Amino acid sequence: MARILLELNQAAVRGGQRLPRAEAARAAAAVARALRLKQDARVSVAFVGERDIRRLNAQYRGKDCVTDVLSFPLEGEDAEEEPVLGEILLCYPQARRQAEERGHSARQETMFLLVHGLLHLFGFDHETPKDAARMFPLQTRILEGLGVPARIE
Repeated sequence: MARILLELNQAAVRGGQRLPRAEAARAAAAVARALRLKQDARVSVAFVGERDIRRLNAQYRGKDCVTDVLSFPLEGEDAEEEPVLGEILLCYPQARRQAEERGHSARQETMFLLVHGLLHLFGFDHETPKDAARMFPLQTRILEGLGVPARIE
């Protein structure tokens, strides 16, 4: 079974806010299993502040607002290592607010966002009803297997 290998950068968040590496790896393994990956892939995951995520959201999506997660697929690969699939940026302050609104923990919200971002890197989207009908049931199945509340955007 192929794996999703995560490079996790949590320098922007304090100790209690960090997602344990084992939990992040568990989420990545669940996505890899659900997608029946044939080849290992590396993904960079970084936590960023509200100012940075807002700037990037405006620059790349034309939306001048804070968002919770952005996914950036990368092209090319290093011949000596696993292919680099892309980068996921998570905004912890936004995740914390959403967790409070939805009545679950910030860790659960962060796990949700990680799974959501990984699915985006693998080509899933929810911009159209057809795309959402393809992405959300898969996302829900993965999250339920992880014991994380699933929600529809």
